[in-house]
Amino acid sequence: MRKRIKLGFVGFLLSLILVVGALTGAAVWSHAWQGRILPGVRIGDVDVAGLTEQAAKEKLALLQDSYLSSPVDLVLAGDKKWRISRRELGFRLEVEEAVHRAFLVGRYGSVWKRIHDIWDAYHGQVVLPLKGGVDRRRAQSVLSRFVKGMAYPPEDAALVINDRGEVMVKPGKPGWVLDYQATLDALCRVDPPFDGEIPLRLRQVQPKVRTGDILAMKITGLLASYTTYFDVSNVNRTYNINVAADALDNIVIKPGEVFSFNRVVGPRSKEAGYKEALVIVQDQFTPGIGGGVCQVSSTLYNAALLAGLEIVERSNHSLPVTYVPFGRDATVAYGGCDLKFRNNTSGYLCIRTRVNGGALTVKVFGNMKEKKNITLESIVDKVLEPKVIKKEDPNLYVGKTVEERKGIKGYQVRVFSYTKNANGQVTKRLVSNDLYKPVDQIIRVGTKPVPSSPPLPGTGQEQQSEPPVLPEPGLEQQTDSAVQPGAAENTAPANR
Repeated sequence: MRKRIKLGFVGFLLSLILVVGALTGAAVWSHAWQGRILPGVRIGDVDVAGLTEQAAKEKLALLQDSYLSSPVDLVLAGDKKWRISRRELGFRLEVEEAVHRAFLVGRYGSVWKRIHDIWDAYHGQVVLPLKGGVDRRRAQSVLSRFVKGMAYPPEDAALVINDRGEVMVKPGKPGWVLDYQATLDALCRVDPPFDGEIPLRLRQVQPKVRTGDILAMKITGLLASYTTYFDVSNVNRTYNINVAADALDNIVIKPGEVFSFNRVVGPRSKEAGYKEALVIVQDQFTPGIGGGVCQVSSTLYNAALLAGLEIVERSNHSLPVTYVPFGRDATVAYGGCDLKFRNNTSGYLCIRTRVNGGALTVKVFGNMKEKKNITLESIVDKVLEPKVIKKEDPNLYVGKTVEERKGIKGYQVRVFSYTKNANGQVTKRLVSNDLYKPVDQIIRVGTKPVPSSPPLPGTGQEQQSEPPVLPEPGLEQQTDSAVQPGAAENTAPANR
């Protein structure tokens, strides 16, 4: 037992002596070459042993100049050749980085790593790579001039719908591009000789969107279309209609996806390009940013109904509008009311919009195999007469009356859709049951006593003018009314 303890202690002591000796030797070795690269260290094929960092950089500068200035022949397809230098292509050698890494050999890392590195350097086994770098943008710009006319990008397949509503598929085409990575990798090699030939390789690139991808969308024709009309002399409102219609144009909806008008069109603000026009706020027509956008949402709503799409969310205005039949409007407000519908077909849908003069048309394209023959009917169940509210006005003489606000009739309206199948059978469905509340008429009645005799001139009691009255715009005064309310394709006449 004592013998084992003795042998263990001797082994530990020998190990300790070896470690201390190794550490001492490493320290002595590093001190002997203080400020210089250790012997046995090379950068590529260049021996930098015993050199300071500055001296090593100067030695490698000669190699770098040869690397950058040596002519290289770029060969394409075996017969086209261009001579160029790496310097012209924006190449460089990472000299400073390589020299600094060489100087750190034996001086960086844990104690054991330093001892290991010093041992390798002592035996001449430390060879560090000299890496080449390149300004890729500059190199690609220069190389692309050589292959101009022979390299071209791929063309994605696309869905094309012309002005006549005809649907066509533009086939995708593969392209040919220069394999920049392979070419630059070959030029980056730092092994001499630096001159020679480098092949330029073209590779075929397939389009991101292929013809089969477009065909798989199943958009083959027009499912439904709806048109409303507006007064082009109302410049701001016309402008807003164009902005919102442009946001909807060419929108594609996946099968099962729920379309949101607010999400697609975005906020109606000055920053988004909208202008001030009449909007409905608290049962009143008043100037506001984005007036006219609801005509776009209402036109889209009718097109969606005629296409047989599932309506997820829709609200009517508080007041009736004249660009669509009663019960077929869809009010929207960013952050509030929205128009949402689901693509309940087996294929994709594409929305197209067009503003031509005073006409706004929204078309829904999809799978013609699922086209439905739908007509719409609006039925006014009840007309709600406005009340007449009289308000005493001490500023008006007795017997005088002024209409402060026009009364607007209210309506209880139901909308039905009629779907005719291939056998001529018709299915009737209730679409909506809407209430447009009446707006009461307000009349101001004078209570100011009429003077018994006319006032004397210069007494300050001359006849006072009555305050101006600004009538609220009713239906007859709407500046955003349609020229031909309710005009649409495939619609039944509305009961107004």
